[in-house]
Amino acid sequence: MSATLLPAYAQDSGTPTSHKPDAAAPPVPGLSAGEKQSAFAPAVPQTAPAAASPQERVSVQHVKPDAAPASTATLAPAPVGPVPVPAPVEMAPKPAETAVAPDTPSSISATAPKGEAAPTGSQSVATASPAGQPAPSMAPTPEIPAAVPAETQAPKVEPKAEPVPPAEASTPAPAPSVAPAAVTMNLAARLADYVAKRGADAQAISDFYALRGATPLWIDNGALTPAAKALVDRMNRAGEDGLDASAFRVAGLDALSGASADAQADAEIALSAAVLTYVRQASSGRVDTRQISRDIAKAPNMPDPVAALASVAIASDPVTVLDGYNPASPQYLALKQKLADVRAANAAAAEATLPEVPAGPTLKVGMTDTRVAVLRTRLGLTASDADSDVYDEALQAAVRDFQATRNLKASGTLGPATVVALNAALRQPRVNTESEIIANMERWRWLPHDMGLTNVFVNVPEYKVWFTKDGVLSYEARVVVGKANTPTPIFSDQMSFVVVNPSWNVPQSIIKKEYMPKLAQDPGYLERRGYEVSYVGGQMQVRQPPGERNALGFIKFMFPNNFSVYLHDTPQRNLFSRDERAFSHGCVRVDNPYKFAELVMGNGWTEDSVRGLQGGEEQRIDLERKIPVHIAYFTAYVDGDGELQRLNDIYGYDRKVISALGLPG
Repeated sequence: MSATLLPAYAQDSGTPTSHKPDAAAPPVPGLSAGEKQSAFAPAVPQTAPAAASPQERVSVQHVKPDAAPASTATLAPAPVGPVPVPAPVEMAPKPAETAVAPDTPSSISATAPKGEAAPTGSQSVATASPAGQPAPSMAPTPEIPAAVPAETQAPKVEPKAEPVPPAEASTPAPAPSVAPAAVTMNLAARLADYVAKRGADAQAISDFYALRGATPLWIDNGALTPAAKALVDRMNRAGEDGLDASAFRVAGLDALSGASADAQADAEIALSAAVLTYVRQASSGRVDTRQISRDIAKAPNMPDPVAALASVAIASDPVTVLDGYNPASPQYLALKQKLADVRAANAAAAEATLPEVPAGPTLKVGMTDTRVAVLRTRLGLTASDADSDVYDEALQAAVRDFQATRNLKASGTLGPATVVALNAALRQPRVNTESEIIANMERWRWLPHDMGLTNVFVNVPEYKVWFTKDGVLSYEARVVVGKANTPTPIFSDQMSFVVVNPSWNVPQSIIKKEYMPKLAQDPGYLERRGYEVSYVGGQMQVRQPPGERNALGFIKFMFPNNFSVYLHDTPQRNLFSRDERAFSHGCVRVDNPYKFAELVMGNGWTEDSVRGLQGGEEQRIDLERKIPVHIAYFTAYVDGDGELQRLNDIYGYDRKVISALGLPG
């Protein structure tokens, strides 16, 4: 993988964080109290007056999702123009249940239940007086609520003081909007029905609307809001990110105007469900990794569903927030661009029929052959009429590039194997390129979106490990990974300590599959090789003590995990010279481990000081800070020159992912 792109694996966050497979899902950050209020506040119809201040709204905790709350459209408008300020007046005490003075503007919670104190912010009945009476200069100015529920208003009584001027008293109130009220009145009931028929996300959607007072977010006056239109358009283009746009489509959005209240409420709910589905698939992928292998653990990228809806609801640009749930790695974005390029190229290629390259003698630079013209057409090259049949250096370079993509010896010479590969690629490529790119984009969703500015990254099919510190690539080395029948697990965890001169406690799987058959033929097999054998509860335990012959070499790097794998040294140094290096039982063997130790241990350790511990007793050295470790599986990536590189699918995961996604192979 390109060194120019690799450090950016960790550019999603400024601080390293923990990412265990079983960790709790991360919350959506940045929701202040004001933003939460904005997300959960009941929407106000565009034709209705301004809503009451937050202190005067009904507390969302008192709204039950299965009850139809009063619509904001039923609230009477606030008076227009100057409003007389009520002043205190001597009044005899009255019973609490009748202590509301006539003509006194009252907040939504103006009266408390008998035996309870009045809520903070409500107007005290002891200071109420007929409207229009002058207020003493020392009297506090009470807050005038913007709206009063019509059904709670007290009967109108003629004031004893000077009446309000006719012009102000007779100002007619604008009629409230009816359509949003109808949707609101049905939304709670439709949510209850939706929850009864659906699963966990349905309950989260219901909880979200309960916090909003069961008022709509995406639909206003029988039409989609501008934010909803933008989100629908973005979800319709989900294919750009390798997702299936059909998973987020909502039926009936073009016929909302004039639709029934139930139909509008159903569309409102369906849009929220579509947003949550997009968040889930964009952040965590579409594939259940258990279908691919039990050796793959997906990071818990999906946020709390209510918080996810809130993050979109409060956004000034909801499309950007929705987009943000996709991986932000430069490699993911580069694959996204390559996906667009491949689709464009496939569309163009569909209009042309490419010829097969005829068999013939091996061609090298400078040779002339009539097949060269066909080869140029196949590889997208042009030439003048004078040299159209000459196998030149440009054609050699194009052949070399093709050979590299098919894991042939990249000599640039056109031999029989290359001709077969060219024609086989024309008839049926090893795997559909578009599908392969999408499969790799899917696997980016399995990794933590915040990979840490300092991290260890292993790409199993590439047989390489990188160490990035504070966003700067510090180390790159070859590694040996698991064999096809003992694959290296794919997961993320945190390196916490290093062991020098380690002993090796042989896993039971190796004892049963490899050692027991050998012991049956040669009882002294393990003893001659220096292994220590013991029995615990009737089960044989095998330990290899520290030393030059130890399978772990002289150092191992520990990130305790459910797979019991780690990075370590090896006495089999010759394996690092091979191109394909899948030889281990699952752990990752690291070339030049002492340099790697110097970097990950930090705190004054050097390569020489670590090497100086070699040969003594087993020693554990805790790291100053834990380092995220990501063991990944990518068979396609974009190199520093912007070219798509494809690697061998050593564990056969590509076709399984492609099949699980329902893509052409």
